[in-house]
Amino acid sequence: MNRVQNKTAEEKFNELRRQAEALMSKPDFSKPLVGVEDPLRLIHELQTFQIELELQNDELRRSQQELMEFKIHYTQLFDFTPVGYVTLDSKGKILNANLTLARMLATERSALLNQPLSDHILFADQDIYYLHLQTLFESKTRQICDLKMNRKDGGPFYVQLESTVIPEAFREDALYRTVIIDVSERKRTELLLKYGKHQLESVLNKIDSPIYVADMTSHEILFMNTYMKKLYHTDLTGQVCWASLHENQDGPCEFCTNDRLTDKAGNPKEPHIWEFYNKGSDQWYEVNNLAIPWTDGRLVRLEIAKNITRRKRVEKKQQARTLTLEQKVKERTAELEDMNATLRTLLKKREEDKNEIGEKIFANHKLILAPIIQNLKKNLTLESQKEMMGILESELKNIISPFSKQLSDKMVNLTPMEIHVADLIKFGKSNKEISEILNSSIHTISRHRENIRKKTGLKNKKVNLRSFLSTLE
Repeated sequence: MNRVQNKTAEEKFNELRRQAEALMSKPDFSKPLVGVEDPLRLIHELQTFQIELELQNDELRRSQQELMEFKIHYTQLFDFTPVGYVTLDSKGKILNANLTLARMLATERSALLNQPLSDHILFADQDIYYLHLQTLFESKTRQICDLKMNRKDGGPFYVQLESTVIPEAFREDALYRTVIIDVSERKRTELLLKYGKHQLESVLNKIDSPIYVADMTSHEILFMNTYMKKLYHTDLTGQVCWASLHENQDGPCEFCTNDRLTDKAGNPKEPHIWEFYNKGSDQWYEVNNLAIPWTDGRLVRLEIAKNITRRKRVEKKQQARTLTLEQKVKERTAELEDMNATLRTLLKKREEDKNEIGEKIFANHKLILAPIIQNLKKNLTLESQKEMMGILESELKNIISPFSKQLSDKMVNLTPMEIHVADLIKFGKSNKEISEILNSSIHTISRHRENIRKKTGLKNKKVNLRSFLSTLE
């Protein structure tokens, strides 16, 4: 459209010029010229056309200014982009390069121009580079490769080449545009991840339990440790876990724990521990599932299965023993309850016999002994004999009185002699009087008194022994 307009303007200019020349060649302006328009109109048109040309010149200057600014912007963008840009001819010679590439190679840009790019590629990677160019030339599609380049100071570094054919250069002497990206940091990270993976695999291969790693989406097995390979007699790496580890399945396992290993945001959660029984091998396993980042950054499922068959069998035997013991306890409890019932019957019978004997003793004392003692007391003349008879009567009463039982219960550990001494102490007898009555030495009576205090819990206490014994009535 612009070409048509420019051509029309040029034809118009030439037409006006011819008319002006024809007008100037005839000095007599009084006669009208044949084929020539009015001179004033012609001058007006020339002036109009002059203004049009000036406007076009202004537009042209603005276009040139914008083009210059765009060129500066493009140059800045080209030179200061964080990746290297280079234009190559069909033989790999550098036709143009940006400043970023010059800085990468620690050299001047002028030193790169018209030089083969291969001069800056490590000798060991030359074949990779030439195969890259050959494939690019033959396929005319984008090609990517990784290799090492040398800086001017001799230091190698990893780069990624991404090359395309310049569209308007699809001819025999094609031109190529190559983007050169410094991937040294990425390569170092990959090496660290590869080393970390090797270390992880070394550790897992030393564990005597089946361990494998599977993709949480495709269920592809990414790693199997040595123990599991021996267990399955093959390496199942690259296969789908549910199809290769279990028979007769057409989909993921019902007990798959993938959805339990991450939270709603997709972050790993705590390990999921569960027990699994393998019917085919008749083995029990304690399974530990954990989501971990793999070497390529994706989350994978790490599964460690510890064989607990022996423990399960021991637990089963223990449960059987427990049930047997519980049954025996129940049976023994029933036997003991029967024995307790019998014992209670015997004790009740004993208590009844005891009461019966007590009643007989009380009756015999009242009917037989008491009258005899009364007659003896009347016939005795000596005061000492009367006193002895009084003591005898008191002792007999104690035998059948509640005090005798209370004293016997309270001082169950006392000897018969100590009980006898305690009775005399209760009646206010001194050690000397007791020794005369019992025909023992005062030292012996003192020892009995100390033993009574000790056995009744009065030793080292400021409690009168007679008062204590009197409280037992």
